[in-house]
Amino acid sequence: MRHVVNLVAALVLAAIAGGAVIASRSGEHFEARLEQTRTSVVKISDEMVLRSQSGQADNNPRGWAETIVPAWFGGELPPNMLLDGDRPWMEVASVEQADWEHPWPLFDVTGHDSAFWYNPALGIVRARVAMLATDEQTLAAYNRVNNTSLKSLGQPARTHRNTQTGDNSSD
Repeated sequence: MRHVVNLVAALVLAAIAGGAVIASRSGEHFEARLEQTRTSVVKISDEMVLRSQSGQADNNPRGWAETIVPAWFGGELPPNMLLDGDRPWMEVASVEQADWEHPWPLFDVTGHDSAFWYNPALGIVRARVAMLATDEQTLAAYNRVNNTSLKSLGQPARTHRNTQTGDNSSD
């Protein structure tokens, strides 16, 4: 009987250790997906600024590209690794959203929300994230990939910038 108890204890310990290894690898994989998505936001934004400032885009009166053109990326769109691929790649903010610095919602609600969001009035690119286990985790992921510091998942405040006279020129 003692051998059976020892065997069961050894199996339980092995299962716990195996679970810890799997959880650790899963966490590392998620961290890599966060970083890849953050890199995609930077790449899209950098390309939009380059095209806007070099005259290689149809710019709006504020000097930003009217839209993000997929062809700018040579057939390989920067991915959002936090959402599945069966969705629109980019949503362009409407005129009514011209003063928004963040999409609404910040995270994928329907399973079909766009992977990225672009506000041509302000020249801002954001990535949406998946809804995670907690609001805190979801918010942390959103802030990390977008280099922001929102305090809640509630609808973000609108910008206080003067969007009538703003421009994208570099000093």
